[in-house]
Amino acid sequence: MSSTTSTNTSAASSPAGSYSTLTHKPLIADKLEVGSLYLMISVPLPIYLGRKSHSYATSLPSDPEYPFATYEQGVTEDCLGEEFHWDLYWHTSPSVNAYDEGSGLIYRLRTLPTSPPTYSYDRIPAHRVRTFAQLVGLVRLISVPKAAIPHLTRYLDWLAEDSARVATRSFVWATMAYYRTRLHLLKSGDDVQDHCFHQFDISRLTAEVLSFAYHEVPAVLEGEEGPRPIIRAWNGVSMQLMREDDAAAVKRRKLELLGRQRHAFGAAAACHVR
Repeated sequence: MSSTTSTNTSAASSPAGSYSTLTHKPLIADKLEVGSLYLMISVPLPIYLGRKSHSYATSLPSDPEYPFATYEQGVTEDCLGEEFHWDLYWHTSPSVNAYDEGSGLIYRLRTLPTSPPTYSYDRIPAHRVRTFAQLVGLVRLISVPKAAIPHLTRYLDWLAEDSARVATRSFVWATMAYYRTRLHLLKSGDDVQDHCFHQFDISRLTAEVLSFAYHEVPAVLEGEEGPRPIIRAWNGVSMQLMREDDAAAVKRRKLELLGRQRHAFGAAAACHVR
């Protein structure tokens, strides 16, 4: 993932401070973006059809110290059932008309009726994903330049299938795929910079996607028609080709944000350059 000339560099951005439902309002997007990887959240079919009863939370605790990582731990240890399907959607092609938002690939895990439970993995070409009946919404995690799409498609094809072999829960599988993809991009060239990779915290991402899902799921259960909403994750990353002086400006702003956060809170958890 290097740039085409020596005067350009790839840079990444991600959020400042810990995620809070009070301070981090949803970054709403009006359409899917080519070259973007999304977390695709949907209601399992038994719940959607009413064959299985489940009461969804209406919101998340507003306390910034609430241990959101316990959700991920509970899912991992099988103490919590998976109330959503957590899939990955990789949007690769633009729309061809006003009624078609383009197409891409869905990577997904589904539980098989075995004991102990096992998962099947699927890679599914798809279009108009925002109109899927069970879809709660999409969260943009990563955005890359169009030139990087073939490279990242090959990587995601390998990563999703390889990690599915040992996956036990789709939430952990999807979030770790995001983390590993971000690490892969960081290592893909000397001129790629991700200023906030080492401050990535799964609890912040968990809080953000659950807050979004709980807010939107009632509309799905009530049968509201799509298109379903999209947000850009505060805890996501956007990689762009930049000139060296632009990249230096990004780094300066990052340091300024970290300095302000240290002054205000005594610590710096992450950074965001918008």
